[in-house]
Formats: sequence, C-alpha cells, structure tokens
Amino acid sequence: MTGEHDSFHRRPWTFGGLNAGVLATAVVIIAVSSILARSTTPAPSIENASAGLNKEAFEHGVRVCSVLKSAGQVFYPIVRTRNPRFEVEPKDKRPQPVLLRNAILIDGDGSIHEGVDIFLAKGLIVNVGPRLQPPGDFEVIDVDGRYVTPGLVDQHSHVGVGPLPAFEASIDADEATDPLTPMLRSLDGIHLDDHGIKLINSGGVTTSLVLPGSENLMGGEAYVLKHLVPSSNLASDMLINYGMNSTDGKQWRWMKMACGENPKRQYGPRGRTPSTRMGEAWLFRARFQDAQKFKRAQDDWCHKAEAAQRSYGQRAHNYLSERIPEDYHQESLAALLRHDVKLNVHAYEPEDIGMMIRTSHEFDFRISTFHHALEAWQVAPLLAKENISVAIFATSWAYKKEAYDASVHDSKILTEAGVTVAFKSDHPLSNAQHLMLDAGRAHHFGFPAHHAIRAVTMNPADRLGLGWRIGRVKPGYDADLVVWNKYPLEIGAHPIKVFVDGYETHSTPFTPKSAAKAVPKSSIEVVSSPISEKTTTCSRRAGNTILDHQTFTIANIGKLIADEATEIAEAEIVVDKGFVKCFGQKGTCKASGVVYDLAGGYVVPSAVSGPSKLGLVEIMAELSTQDGKATSSEVSGLRAADGLGLGNSKVLNSTFYAGVTAAFAVPSSDGLVQGVSTLFRVGAEQYSEAIITELAAVHVGIGQTFKSGGAHGSISGQIASLRSVLLSAAAQLAADKKGETVFSKVLRGEMPLVLNVQASEDILKVLRLKDQVEHVLGNNSTFPITIVGASEAWYVAHELASAGVSVSLVPLRCLPDSWEKRKCRPTGVRPTALEILRKAGVRVSLGVLESEWQSRELFWEAGFARADMDEEFSEKDAVGFVTWNVVRALGGPDAVESGTGRILEGKRASFVALNGSPLDFGSEIQLVVDGPTTVCLPRQP
Repeated sequence: MTGEHDSFHRRPWTFGGLNAGVLATAVVIIAVSSILARSTTPAPSIENASAGLNKEAFEHGVRVCSVLKSAGQVFYPIVRTRNPRFEVEPKDKRPQPVLLRNAILIDGDGSIHEGVDIFLAKGLIVNVGPRLQPPGDFEVIDVDGRYVTPGLVDQHSHVGVGPLPAFEASIDADEATDPLTPMLRSLDGIHLDDHGIKLINSGGVTTSLVLPGSENLMGGEAYVLKHLVPSSNLASDMLINYGMNSTDGKQWRWMKMACGENPKRQYGPRGRTPSTRMGEAWLFRARFQDAQKFKRAQDDWCHKAEAAQRSYGQRAHNYLSERIPEDYHQESLAALLRHDVKLNVHAYEPEDIGMMIRTSHEFDFRISTFHHALEAWQVAPLLAKENISVAIFATSWAYKKEAYDASVHDSKILTEAGVTVAFKSDHPLSNAQHLMLDAGRAHHFGFPAHHAIRAVTMNPADRLGLGWRIGRVKPGYDADLVVWNKYPLEIGAHPIKVFVDGYETHSTPFTPKSAAKAVPKSSIEVVSSPISEKTTTCSRRAGNTILDHQTFTIANIGKLIADEATEIAEAEIVVDKGFVKCFGQKGTCKASGVVYDLAGGYVVPSAVSGPSKLGLVEIMAELSTQDGKATSSEVSGLRAADGLGLGNSKVLNSTFYAGVTAAFAVPSSDGLVQGVSTLFRVGAEQYSEAIITELAAVHVGIGQTFKSGGAHGSISGQIASLRSVLLSAAAQLAADKKGETVFSKVLRGEMPLVLNVQASEDILKVLRLKDQVEHVLGNNSTFPITIVGASEAWYVAHELASAGVSVSLVPLRCLPDSWEKRKCRPTGVRPTALEILRKAGVRVSLGVLESEWQSRELFWEAGFARADMDEEFSEKDAVGFVTWNVVRALGGPDAVESGTGRILEGKRASFVALNGSPLDFGSEIQLVVDGPTTVCLPRQP
C-alpha cells in the first residue's frame, strides 16, 4: 500500500469496544492543545478593545479555528465494531447476518484462500476463516467453491450526475460556464433515478468516486458513494461518510481538477482562457494564490484569537475587530492546501503531469491520483518518487491525441516502476458494469493476476483514503462482497451475488461453476524448412516480423474453423503464394515449404470490422487525421473508398496485429444517407492493394442521432425521405428501367441497405417500408436489409426473422444511455438480446462503437457473447459473429464471393493462428496471414 494508509499500523482485530479509538482521539486533541499552548503570537493591543467583536462571532471563529487545526490529521480506528452505513435503513429493513460458506477468496491484495467461510453482520465483515461456527441466527449461503472478491471500487465515475438514460434536463456533470469552480459539489447533481446505479452494482462495483466532469480546470468536490440505493431516496444517504462521528475514522474530502485538451477545447473556441496549456497553468497558479492568501488570513485570525484568549480570557472577543474570514469560493481549495482533500487530476500527457506536480510543489498541496494518464508510463519514475497513483483504462487509446501514445502495457510498466495503478470506468462514457473486464484485459497483456485484482479493489480504496474499511475482505471492513460465476479475470465472468454494507443488492441464479482456464503458452515454431532459419523462425525475438516465404504449412492444429459449415479437429493448412492451397484433417494435405507446428492451437478466419471508421479516422478528436464529415444531405454518391487513408497508421497496424484483416469503412454525413461503404484490407500499404469491394452497402441513419436540418430534422421526415427514394427506384425497376442509383443496386440485390436504427418502433417502421417497396417491385421480389446498432431489435425479433432482415449488434453490451435505447437488454439480463434474436432465427453479427481502437477486441466480443449466454452454442458460431456473418450482413454478393471472413481453398489466405481459443483471454496470436503478408507473434503497442 502507499500513501497515508502506509503509516497506519494494523494490529490484530478484536471486538472489544471503541476504547482504543476514543483514546487515540484524546491523544490527538491533547497534542493539538499542546501545540496551541506554545504559540508565540502576541495578544492584540488593548487599544483595539473598543472595536471588538461580539462574543458569539468570536466563539464561532474559535470553533472554526478548532476545525481548521484538525484538518489533515488522520485517524483510523484500530478496532472497528460499527459501520454507520448499516443504519441507513430502518430496523425492519436491515438484513440478518449472513454466512458465506465454502468460498475461494481472492482478497484485495490478490492472495487466494480456498475453503473459506465469511461471516457478515451489521454491515461489517466479522470473521473470515475455515469452518466458521458463529453464534446466533444467520442466513447460510453455500457458494460451492465459487470465487469471492471484495466489492469493486471505481475511482472515476460520473454515475448520478451523468444518468441513464441521458436527458438534457438531468445531465449535471459539468458546469461549463467558468473554468474555475472548485466550490461546486458533485453531490448536488446526483440523480437517484439513474438506472446506472444498480446496473453498475450488478457488475460487482460497490463503491464509486463520483467526480464532476473534465471541462473545467477545477471541477469541484467529488463524493464517494456506495451502490445501495436507500429507501429515503436521498443521495446524501448513499455517501460512504454517512453517519460517521469522530471515533469512526477520518472523513476525507475529494476534489476533481483537469488539464490538457478538455478545458482548452471547451473555452478556447469561445475566446476565453484557457486556449493553451500556458493559459491553463496560469489560471491554476492564480487561483491557488488566491486560496493561499485566504488560508493565511484565516491562520492569522486564529493565531490572534489564541493569543487574545491566553492574555484576556473571557474578554478576548473585545480585542479582535474583524470576524474570521469565511468564503465558500475559497474554502474547498484552502482545505486542499491544508492536506484535508484527496485531489484527483485528469491528465494524460507528461507535460500536463509535470505542470501539475510543479504547481503542487509551489503551493504545497498533494495530488493523490492522475486520472486517464494513458501516457504516464513515460514518466513512471517521477510518479513513483512523488507517491502519485494513476487511474487508467487497460486498452482504450487513440480517441484523442492525448491518448495516441498509450500502451496496453501501461499498467505493467507503471507497477514495475513502483506506481500504484487502478482501473476505472469514466462511467457512463465507459460502462462501469464491466470494470473487472478491464482488469482481465490488462492481465491478458501480461499484468500479473494479483496486481489486476488489486487495481479494482485495494489500490483505488487506498488512494481514496479508505483502505482501512473497503477493498479487502478482513474482519472490521465494510461487508462489501462479490460472488462470481467463474474466475473473475476470465471473459464473461459476472457476479451472481453482490453485498453492500451487508445488504444483498444483486442476485442471479447460481449457474454451474467452471474452473479457471489454463493460460496457453506461445508455441509456434518451425519444424522443417527448405530455407535459412533466419528468415523463417517465428519466435519472440522476431515478434512483429513480416515473413517473406511464399509457401508454408501449419501442422498440428488442434481446431480449424473455416466457415459456418466447417470445423476440423487435428487439422493442417497449406498456403502457397498468398492463397489457401489445401486444408483438412491431419494427413489430408501434402506439406509444402516451411512447416510450423501449432502444438494444438487454433486457426480461424481473420475478423472483419464493420460498420467501421477504420481507414477514415486515425484520431477521433483530430479532424486533420480524418476523412471528415460531408454536410450535404444529397450525398448518395459519397463513397468511403474515396476517403481511405492507408499506410503509416498506428491504428490500422494495431488492428491488423489483432487478427482483423478486413473492414467495412462507412463515410460520415449529416444527412439521411451516410454514403456507400467499402470493404478493404486493413493491412494494405497501397490503395491499389486495399480495395476488396468498392461498393459494399448503402448506409442510412434513422433516429435521434441522425436528426439534421430540413426534412431530416424529424424521424418522420427521415422515413418519408427514405420512402421516396426507395419507391422511386422500385417504380423504375418495375417499369424495366435499369436504374443506376445506389438504391437501384440495393433493390436488385447487388448490395444491402444498412440502416442504423436503435428503437424497436423505428425498426418496425423500416420493416413496413420494406413491405411497401417489395409490393411495388412485384414478382415476390425482396431486397437485403441489415439493421445495425439495434439496441432494441430483440423486442421485434420475430418480425425481423419473418422479414429476413439481418442484425448487427453495435455494441454487443448495450447501455440504455438514450431514450431510443431505453429497452436495450444490458449485460446480466436473461435471456440476452443475442439469445432472443438467434432463437427467432435472425442472422446476427457483432460490431464495436469506437472501431478505431475497439476493433482489435472483436474476437473477445464474440467470446463474451458466448460466455454470457445461457444457451449453449459452439465456438464456431461465436467466431462467425465477427467473420462470415459480418460479410453477409454488410456486403453484397461480391463481398461474399471474395471469401473474406472465411477460409476457402483457392481463395486468398486470410486467417489467424493462435495457441488457444481466440475467444479467451490469454490466447496469444502466433501468426496473422493475409495474402502474401504473414506476421509472426504480432505485438500490440
């Protein structure tokens, strides 16, 4: 542990009362009194007596001084027998004690203890150990060898102030009218009707730091809340400090500040400071100087008051002429300067981190944690020296320039340098329900398991100053626990029971337990070669090497998945000059060229990203790195092929190295028609090599997101415009006129119409329009439609199946973050949306929202889908969600004929070889093959 918690000497826990805590408090009071008695500040002159204060004002000032003197002092109870939060509910609603039997406990430090019982009573963990026999009445829950962890702690959330669904009336995270608002309080903007509060808890999060947003340099005070919604419906009753008194431990305060891109982007375009980082630094320093003056004025008044009391006793009030300075504009910053506030700073890059550390030295305040901090690995020694932690994403990157040099190895690099690392959500921008999933991602990239567990439990608890009561499973800690359906760092792990302060806040039926999967080892090697070892060996030493041999064989494949009809055990495959020459069971093919032994691993088709902005966007927040967005609504001829940017792209390289070799790029427009997508090769360096299908599909947006000016400013106007163009094209075709518009091609079945629609009622409108158009076409004609986004598609699954319409869930794990997604089925709801659609007979594929960086996790999305479904279905089906199903949903006959998303003899080789299932964390890609390009052991940046 690091920080103030280090100095807390922990003794063996007993339950003998609060005497030790009271004694510690008394010692603190005596020590402070002794310091005050030695003050040498002279008493005010007798000449000032005539201008004295009234006694009430003086005594108020003395009380304030007493509080100020105790600021920054840290007291944690050695023996803790009370959790005030247990009393948040009336007695008749409080739960009885609970005994969890037969758990595999993964504690907050990452240590694992088997055969453990855990006894909870009155909001506390009372005892932990084998075969407990507590006295009295209690409920027994046999978890049958399942994993139990402390409740997860999210150190960066906007739950409550950024509620679900999002309404303009209730978004209260940013007071973006002044860059300096340290006096604001996130507590005052928390909405208890936020669906996210319980949704997050269902993912195992029991404690969240609710921060103001990052548009302001000084956003205001933050509050730590527990995910137990009280019957009082008061946000103040969710606070972790609820009901605490002086013997219950230190009541920390928390604050949010931000620097870098966000404040510049918010105020610079308005002609206000800051528009540069220089302006940010100046405003910080000027505001801290004001707070410093205020703090000194208070201290001076307190010293004078003390001196007057020593010299004049009961008449002391006569010798001070002014009230103690009090100013809510300054108070919270003065508390920070008194070391009574845990400061959390939004900062990504070394220059911002360095500026804030310099400022902290100048004004003597402490920074607890840098948040986001995706480039902090570049200054890891400095952070370790300053004892400042980081709260980061595990794999998110490239969405703005500040995040462009992030690394999937951030957490490992920082931890090895001695920096405390936490993973956080930034909810609702990233769903905190999947906080543990981020720990699993980091573990996949080499972050040790015990550190990954710490990063969502013990570490954030410690850095919040709360490591003495949350983040661990020990006697005297808050009764915050999570029972998992499987090893929590696996894909698809989810809670089946969650306890907050001893209250059961989430429960699902126990499912059959599964043991943790063994992590496969990197195994590919050359077993025979006609050419030199230097050019053929695929080893860690040669990672990311593009191999130049034209012919090779992969032998000893444990499982080869080729397409929807083909899955082969004990297989082999031969590639010649970039094409699949032969594949089948062992002994089917004649080995040619270099022979690789996959040692029982997997070969599957490369994943296909779509709909996607790959090739069109490098950095989402930087327009200069993008194709851009057309502003005309008359852009049916807009083609993604004309905007592709290839070569020297970190985003495309990273995607390719993850086994995603093709993508459906979709252009951007503010009109009804987004444009015509293009299927292209992600790894291509030259435009001439990239295009697979130039005209893949016509993309149209229906719904709130796509409202624009004129007729398209309403959903009814969008539907009317789409009806007009489709019926016009249908009338031409019905009259035997060829028709050359892209909509004519759609109606002839040459490419699909891809509609981005979320709401179920809007999907039904589209299906009705499809019927109308097909009636005009006559002759039982039909045309292909795919619904993407599709948050509420499950609600009309049978109608979609009857109409033969495909669905692309983008994303798989939906969030009810808008009105048109309010019926989405988030993770944990059974059956899942995917199950409902499959059972109805709808062809389903999967995509990702932020394709620029999330595309590299497509196989994991498929793995999550499989692991999260009650219905048993095969690995082949799951692989299909991100390969051949994508091509059939988003491409026409030409795309399907290209063989993209499948492994076919005589077609271009485009596949991935791994040492385990592509659907699991821990499986490592051995080879990425795309035509003549073969990359061995690709590494992510």
